[in-house]
Amino acid sequence: MSKIANMLNMVQILKDEKIHSIQSLAQKLEVSERMIRKYKQELEQAGIYINSITGKYGGYQIDKENNFLKLEDIVKEEMYITMKKAIKNRNKVEIEYKSINSGITKRIIHPAELFCYIDKWYVAAFCELRKEIRLFKLQNILNYIVLEENYDDKAIIKKKL
Repeated sequence: MSKIANMLNMVQILKDEKIHSIQSLAQKLEVSERMIRKYKQELEQAGIYINSITGKYGGYQIDKENNFLKLEDIVKEEMYITMKKAIKNRNKVEIEYKSINSGITKRIIHPAELFCYIDKWYVAAFCELRKEIRLFKLQNILNYIVLEENYDDKAIIKKKL
């Protein structure tokens, strides 16, 4: 399985808020204990905080105040995972977006990166409507469809030059 898939699976396992030993996580994900520690570091860099419990019955436990879990509901979490896949596969995504300035608009975006800023998740993407790179708050995406069509990021760079 890919590194991102393993990290997302690790989060899914930890969502039960129980303490999971590093050894049990490594066995479930079929990776080394060293990789589990590395996944923890990378997840924390992305704003997904995991508590380390020391001692005989220690291990990892998801932080109850976790930003990732504040995606409000399963739909937003699924959107996060879907956007990650679209980024990896370079699929265009059609979104219905609610903006303060423009109201509700339909756009086709080329998602490039997901990030958390001040407890809110965003996708950085090239917007075909505005012909520039924009930031879209996940909670303002009302509907989305991953399109079969792929995008070429080199074409975007040439347009900007």
